Amino acid sequence: MEKAQAQLLVNIHEEITKGTFFDIQIICKDGRTTGSRIVLMAMSSFFRTMLRSNMAESQTGVLNLPKLSLSVFQDVIKMCLCGINLVNEDNCMQVIDAAEMMQLDNIKQLCDIFLKEGLTLTDKNCLGWWRLLKMYHFHDLSNKALSYMAEKFADFVQTENFVQLSKDELLEIISKERECTEDIILKGAMKWIEHNNPDQDDVKVIFENVRLDNVDSQFLIDDVKFSDIVSKNKSVQVMIQKVLRSRVSTKIHDVFVLLHNKTSLLSCFTSHNKWEDVPPAPLDPGSSYSAAGFDDKIYVTGGDNKTKCTLIYDTITKVWTVGPDLTHGRSSHCMATVNSKMYSIGGWYSTTIEVLSESETCWQVVGDLALRQCLAFPVTVDKNILVMGGSIDSVKSDVIQCFNTTTQTVSELNTKLPCSSWSLRGFVHFPDVYLLDDDGHVLHLQVTNTDGEIKIQVTSTVEWKVSTFRFGVTHRDGSLLCFTNKALYTL
Repeated sequence: MEKAQAQLLVNIHEEITKGTFFDIQIICKDGRTTGSRIVLMAMSSFFRTMLRSNMAESQTGVLNLPKLSLSVFQDVIKMCLCGINLVNEDNCMQVIDAAEMMQLDNIKQLCDIFLKEGLTLTDKNCLGWWRLLKMYHFHDLSNKALSYMAEKFADFVQTENFVQLSKDELLEIISKERECTEDIILKGAMKWIEHNNPDQDDVKVIFENVRLDNVDSQFLIDDVKFSDIVSKNKSVQVMIQKVLRSRVSTKIHDVFVLLHNKTSLLSCFTSHNKWEDVPPAPLDPGSSYSAAGFDDKIYVTGGDNKTKCTLIYDTITKVWTVGPDLTHGRSSHCMATVNSKMYSIGGWYSTTIEVLSESETCWQVVGDLALRQCLAFPVTVDKNILVMGGSIDSVKSDVIQCFNTTTQTVSELNTKLPCSSWSLRGFVHFPDVYLLDDDGHVLHLQVTNTDGEIKIQVTSTVEWKVSTFRFGVTHRDGSLLCFTNKALYTL
C-alpha cells in the first residue's frame, strides 16, 4: 500500500512537471512555472492560507514568491512528492530558507541530516552559516559554527565578514572557550572597534569580555595602552593599568633615584640589585627638582633651569612625556600624592601648594605654607600631607607642617623633629617613617592618625655618617639603603 501511495505522488509530480494540468501560475525571483492548487495546499499550511478563496492569490491565480529561486522551488516540490533528498552543498542554505517559509518541517529535517553529515565550514562561510542555523534553531549545528569561529579566530579575523559582526555576536565569540591566544582575541576586538566605532560603554563591555590577565604584557604596552581606543576610554585605561600593575606587585619594586646629569634625571636600582639606565628626559630642568610616583608613573616638577616644568616618566613603557607647567616656579621643593592627585609643595621660589589630578590638564594653587620651606620630606597620612623639616628661609628647621587636602588648610604640629636640618630624605612604611638628615642623623618615627588627630612618636635616633651628598633612602630586606653620588650604603 505504501509503495502504491508513493508511486501515486511520483505520478502527480510527473504530470505537474509536464504541465498536463495546472490552475495557478507561480512566479519566482528568476523564473516562473505552473502548479496545482490542491497539491500545494495539501503540502503545507503556508499554501493553504495563501490560496483560500478570500486571498488575492486565489482570485488572480498567481502565486508570487520573490525571494525564492525557481530551481529551489522545483527541488522542494520534488522532495515533498517523490520522497527523495535533493539537498546539496550548493542549495542547502536556500532550501532551508524555503522550508522555513513554506513551513515544511520534513524538508528542514533533510537539511539537518545533510549538514550534520557533510557541512564544511570555512573562514568565509562560517558567519553566514552560524546566523542561518541560529535563526532556524539548528542548535547543534549553530554551536558547531560558533566553535569553529572561536577556534579559527585568527583566520576569521582576516576575512571581510569579521567586521560585519554585531556587537552581541562579537561578544558571544570572544567569550567562548578557544585555543588561540588572548593577544589574537584582543587584536581582533580592537579591529572590530576601529571599524564600527561603538560608544564608550560598548568598548568597555568588549574589553571586559577579553581575558586581559592572559594578554602579553609587552603587547599591552606597545599596541594597546597608548592606542586611540584606550586613550579615549578612562574605564579601559583603568583595566589595562590594573593588569600591568598586578604583574609587578608580587616582586620587589625597582627604586628610582633622582640624579641630575643634564637630561638624565633618574637612575633605576632594580629588584635584582643592579643599576639600569633610564632614557634621557626631553628637557633639562636643572638641579633641585622634585619627584613623586603615582601608579606606574613618576612626576618630576620644577628645577633651577625650568622652574615651572612638569615631566612624566612611565616606568612600564620607559617613555617620557612633558606635562602642564606649574603655576609658580619651584626649586628645592617636595611632592606627594593623595587620592590620585599630585601635590607640588613649597620650595625656594614659592610658599604655595599646587595640585594636579590625572584627568586635569593644569596645575591649581590650593594652599600656602606661609613659610619658605625647602628640601623638606613629605609624608602622606590619610588625607593629610606632613611637610617635615628642611630649611626655612635658609635656616635649619625642625618644624612639621600639616596640609589637609580636604579643607585645604595648613597648620603647624606641636610635635617637633628631634634634630634641625638643612634637608631631609626618607622612606615611609606606615606607621614607620625613616628620615635621614644632612648631618647623618637617622630618625625612626611612628605616625598615627586616630579620629583625625595625628600623633608622632620618635622611636630612635642614631648617627650614620655618610660624608657625601645623599639622594634618598629606601627600605629593603630589613635594611635602609642610602643612595649617594658615590656609593650605595646600608644600615
